Amino acid sequence: MKVLVANKYYFVKGGAERYMFELARILERKGDSVVPFAMKHEQNDPSEHSDLFVSHESFDGDGGAVGRMKAAVRVIYSREARRKIEALVDRTAPDVSHLHNIAHQLSPSILVGLKAKGVPVIQTLHDYKLICPNYQMFVYDKTCERCGHWRYYRACVHRCMRGSFAASALVCAEAYIHKILGTYSRNVDLFIAPSRQLLERVVAHGVPRDKVVHLPYSIALEEYEPCYGSDGYAVYVGRLSTGKGLETLMSALSRARGVPFKIVGDGPFAPELKERAAREGIDNAEFVGYLTGSELKSMVGGSLFVVVPSECFENSPLTVYEAFAQGKPVVGSIIGGIPELVGNGETGLLFEPGDDVALADRLTELWGDQARAVEMGRAARARVEREYAPDVHYDKIRAIYERVIQ
Repeated sequence: MKVLVANKYYFVKGGAERYMFELARILERKGDSVVPFAMKHEQNDPSEHSDLFVSHESFDGDGGAVGRMKAAVRVIYSREARRKIEALVDRTAPDVSHLHNIAHQLSPSILVGLKAKGVPVIQTLHDYKLICPNYQMFVYDKTCERCGHWRYYRACVHRCMRGSFAASALVCAEAYIHKILGTYSRNVDLFIAPSRQLLERVVAHGVPRDKVVHLPYSIALEEYEPCYGSDGYAVYVGRLSTGKGLETLMSALSRARGVPFKIVGDGPFAPELKERAAREGIDNAEFVGYLTGSELKSMVGGSLFVVVPSECFENSPLTVYEAFAQGKPVVGSIIGGIPELVGNGETGLLFEPGDDVALADRLTELWGDQARAVEMGRAARARVEREYAPDVHYDKIRAIYERVIQ
């Protein structure tokens, strides 16, 4: 089977790209072929079809009034993207297309182009763009569901996109135009939701139930060696930014002084968090900085457990999959797709988001019973092998492809 895969970036920028490349490896190992489509970028992986990638656009507003106007038009509908994806279909004759994050840099115009060429279209929903103009359902440090049921104008009222009225007006217009034209409803044959909570949200916002299927992510288990011991610390891994529950984590660490903790990652909150730790004497928190590759795996492998304290609607965070693959239980908040992955008392412990007292209790509880933490880690690894292994994922994704082709 030949699968056309479209995503705005063709390098690992975030979770969507990590899954896209992992899925491509799974497909190719099984004898299928993958045809990529993306935006031109200096960091892109090589591709024989890069001549048909769309021109680069940063949307940084540096092109003057004319440049900003062209960028705004491209967000809503890119004639270049449609023309080039149709040319790619003519060149490669794919059996099916699998889209990931296409908003703005590629635009929904490629949906129209694929459908015009008779190529079945599947899209994995990695965020909430289908129902939320700013794609996060999180604004000004709070979860937000104001724009449901055609109320996209509220994105303008609250300046939900980067605090800018112009940017918010653009994504508001984008949402209304594609809703009215039925760009997604008419041209996407099937949506894949990695979490059940995302599935239920898009259905509640008008997507027919029979057009959405639930399929969690997969993870390359051969790249993760389970480690059931500990080098004497717990760990947070992720971006240090709003919505990740980091203030709650710091408050919990202040209460749970007996739990040595490493914070791995970087982001806009880093200076503020470090300053607070110094000011309040939270000396059990060590800021490690950004790690990747073998260094990151080594850091997680040496931990007793991983903490995911998010306060936004996380979809299906790969941090949990990776922790499980390394045999680590997860202490996670009950929000978004986290509780679908973390079985309370089985593969980790759960707490209400924003509740620093409850989080401190969970940290102390698991740190104080390390044999139980190891047992949970073994259960976590067993679950990821049973449910999220590449072979298991391939059988399910292949069935989805065959369904839309038929």
